[in-house]
Amino acid sequence: MFRLSLHYPWALTVVILLHAVGFVGWHSEWSSLFSILTPLHLLISFGLLVHYTDGSSSMKMRLIGVYLLGLGIELLGVHTGLPFGEYVYLEGLGSKILDVPWMIGVNWAILALATGHWVHGYLPEYNRWQRASVAAGLMVLVDLLIEPVAPQLDLWEFASGPGWMNSVGWFVTSFLMQLLLEEGLSRKNPLALPILLSQVIFFAGFHLWPAA
Repeated sequence: MFRLSLHYPWALTVVILLHAVGFVGWHSEWSSLFSILTPLHLLISFGLLVHYTDGSSSMKMRLIGVYLLGLGIELLGVHTGLPFGEYVYLEGLGSKILDVPWMIGVNWAILALATGHWVHGYLPEYNRWQRASVAAGLMVLVDLLIEPVAPQLDLWEFASGPGWMNSVGWFVTSFLMQLLLEEGLSRKNPLALPILLSQVIFFAGFHLWPAA
């Protein structure tokens, strides 16, 4: 692996450009193209984030566990309404497995890894349960930004809007993911905060300027 100093400025630039170009693109006449490119956006973000995390076999298995937990809980949610409420996936996240986009597990992994790294790096005095709780809370806050604009971005849509059940489901799922990742988060990840801030700014922007 190359040294961090050689790659970090480039990685940071790519993260910022991905979100900035995506935001502008969604407000252009080519918005349908940017919808198709959403899975690629997620894969690039995930790849860059993982590049700066622990590359051990243990961490790889933990990330696979987070992916499978995210995909599994969405399969349960879409087909039973638990634990998030009644919702359906639209077409923005690409191909699906039993009505659930396989990319949603990657989206969960990005948020879990970014929040987990940030909390672990900046709150080292907290114990694992406290860090997992704080990181899960941050993930819920990000979701509260995403939910109102998800339908206009062709991501997913609730039958009667997301409610308290969705937030509780998100917290519990996020907490379990943080516990899965906890022991692999000792290395500080410099892309964690930029990716979190980029996502927050990206989704908050659609509250002020709805997509085309």
